[in-house]
Amino acid sequence: MLRPAFVGAILICLPLAACAQSHQDEAETPMFSAVHNSSASVAAESTTEEEISPEPTSNEAPSPTQSADKSESCEDIDADEAYQSGIGSIAPWNDFGWQLSSSSGFDPCADLSWQIITVEGATASSPHHIMLFHKGEYLGTATFEPYGFFPTVERVSDAVIAVTYHWAREGETTAGRTGETHAGFRWDEDQQKTVMSGDVPPN
Repeated sequence: MLRPAFVGAILICLPLAACAQSHQDEAETPMFSAVHNSSASVAAESTTEEEISPEPTSNEAPSPTQSADKSESCEDIDADEAYQSGIGSIAPWNDFGWQLSSSSGFDPCADLSWQIITVEGATASSPHHIMLFHKGEYLGTATFEPYGFFPTVERVSDAVIAVTYHWAREGETTAGRTGETHAGFRWDEDQQKTVMSGDVPPN
């Protein structure tokens, strides 16, 4: 049989051990800090919630807002705005300023579109420039130099146009000119620029 004194000692030690264990658990438990509620923590939690959110099934119809976004994907800019955005960067020709001659080829949704300008007070053989645009944004003129006579420009595809330059052969009058030179201009998506092929009129 255990002696009464020994049993008493055991009863005293048990509460002490429990208190010691309690202090040890508190020391090992980390305290929450302000970092937990920081924007970084919130962002991380939001990311996790987004990742586990179920993806919409293919059977779900697009919302009216999504349909409207697609229909308004082309930049909403008209021909005059496009003209004004680029005309100031084109140097005058022999001190003559430029004026719009035709904007019929402008399309803000096309990879490549155009507008034709000529000098102020132009005649039939006066110089003309072709202004080029990508998705309504002005790119520059088709050629460095302007050329006489109104050019014929036709659309080949969304990214390609064909140009016929007209000019007077030696001895021909302005009205009877028969010279033609053909060139093509293509928007290159990889290079993000317009590429020219063909020729320009002779000097």
